[in-house]
Amino acid sequence: MKRCNAILAGLLAFVIAFAVAGCGRTDENSLVGTWEYTDTENSISAVYVLKDDGTGTYTMKVGEEDVPYELKYEVKDGHLLVTYVNNETFSEDDVFDNEFSFKDSNTLVIKDSFGEEMTFVKK
Repeated sequence: MKRCNAILAGLLAFVIAFAVAGCGRTDENSLVGTWEYTDTENSISAVYVLKDDGTGTYTMKVGEEDVPYELKYEVKDGHLLVTYVNNETFSEDDVFDNEFSFKDSNTLVIKDSFGEEMTFVKK
């Protein structure tokens, strides 16, 4: 009986450890959705719409002007790699490497290659 309890306790510990390890996942499925950043002080906002097929849009609003971009993205080792497509501003060969992390399931922090952080809220 003691051996059976020890085995069950060991299995339970393994299951709990496995479940907890899965809670911190930051794969591309975690990013799917609409994320909004707002800087009211400077009248700037930005919205990422990220689809589960690795495509999406990024729209920046400065004052009353919307500047939309189509994009492709990939998630790799805590980095959001973004390529903007079908526009005149960026080449499709340019890949923007942004670190990202989650404060919680509805708050995404993106840190660009210049060290600037933007906090996005899921909509």
